[in-house]
Amino acid sequence: MRPARAADLTAIGQVQAATMLASLEAGHTAEHGAPLPEGVRAMIAAPVIAAGWEAAVAEPPSPEHHVLVATTAQAEAASRTVVGLLGLAPTQSMDAEGQADEAGVQAVEVTALGVEPASQRRGHGSRLLAAAVDLARQDGARALVAWAVRGDESVSRLLSSVGMAPTGAHRVLGVGEGITEDCWAASL
Repeated sequence: MRPARAADLTAIGQVQAATMLASLEAGHTAEHGAPLPEGVRAMIAAPVIAAGWEAAVAEPPSPEHHVLVATTAQAEAASRTVVGLLGLAPTQSMDAEGQADEAGVQAVEVTALGVEPASQRRGHGSRLLAAAVDLARQDGARALVAWAVRGDESVSRLLSSVGMAPTGAHRVLGVGEGITEDCWAASL
C-alpha cells in the first residue's frame, strides 16, 4: 500500500475500468435480469478513467484527499505492479435518506475502491480500507462512508468484513436501465 504516483495512472485506469465494469454488470443484472447495455460497456475506457485521476494524484484538492494503490508483493519495489486503488475525500456524514447529517460529523468518503479481478481475495481490498481508516483518523474524521452498487456482492462482503454496514440511504445512477448504490458507513 502506498500513495499513488503519476507513473501509476495507466494502471489505475485499467484497474478502475475493470472493477467498475464488473460492478456495474453485477448491479444491472441483479436489478434488471439483463446484462449491461453494450453502449455503456463501450464508454468505460481505461485511458479516459486514467486521465480523470491525473489531478487527484498530481495535485490533490486538499491535504485530506488521498489516492492509494495496492501493489503486488515482489521483493524489489521496481518490480511491483499496481493491482488496486482507493480514492478518499472529505465529506459530511449522511442520514438514512442520504441527506447531510445536521450534526456535522466530519466524515471521509471512499470515492473509488477496486482490485483487479486476478488479484482479488488476497487481502488487497482490506489493506486499502485499513489504510483509508488510518488516513481518515489522522485527518480528524469520525466516520467512513462508501457507496456500493447493489448486487455487487464482492464489494458488499468486503465492506461488511471491515466493519462497515449499510446506512439505509441509496441513490440511483442513470446507467443502463438504472443502477442502485447503497451507502455504507462505519464510525471511526
